[in-house]
Amino acid sequence: MDKISIISAGNNYLFRRGLSALINDCADFMLVSEAENETQLFEQLLLNCPGVVILDLSSPSFNAETITQVKVIAPSAQILAFNLPQPGYSIYKMLDLGITSYLMVHCDKNEITESIYKTAKGERFLCGQIVDSLINCRKADKAADCPGFALCHGVNLSEREMEIISHIARGYSNREIAENLFLSVHTVTTHRKNIMSKLGINNTAGIVMYAVRKQLISAN
Repeated sequence: MDKISIISAGNNYLFRRGLSALINDCADFMLVSEAENETQLFEQLLLNCPGVVILDLSSPSFNAETITQVKVIAPSAQILAFNLPQPGYSIYKMLDLGITSYLMVHCDKNEITESIYKTAKGERFLCGQIVDSLINCRKADKAADCPGFALCHGVNLSEREMEIISHIARGYSNREIAENLFLSVHTVTTHRKNIMSKLGINNTAGIVMYAVRKQLISAN
């Protein structure tokens, strides 16, 4: 398996250093370069062809126009964005511009690592708070503010999500699932919210019924 090449971009030095440490700690990842501002980012994109561009959208130097330019310069690159809490309509617009995955800046190591793997494959990964914001935006029924962006095309659940569905259906708590699968509770919570969003359900009973239909557990 080829390494996932990554360019990280953000004004915050600690953000870049922390991300660099995480990337260097994984044998499957390769940090190609870092960028402190748009000019550096665009120069690096012209020199390299990364699999993933990680953007810190909480930085003053990076915004919606940055995303548009990245897609022009490196159309094959997948974008993983980090940000502070944002309203749902703002997240929809960023996703519509071409972001593949979206996380909050406080997400943990396991969640960030998994999001990089998924993003590199072109699969969407949204952390729990992002999913909450999108759901709340839909509930607000503000058509002008919330463009009709689909969170997924059909139901495409990962192997990890299927494992978590199976555990939920058997009555395990988030903490028990985390212990069994060697994940953090926060990561399990995020998976749970992503699953419910993909399946279009809002309670545990719906997850159990899905597990029964897919024969992940017995209906007896």
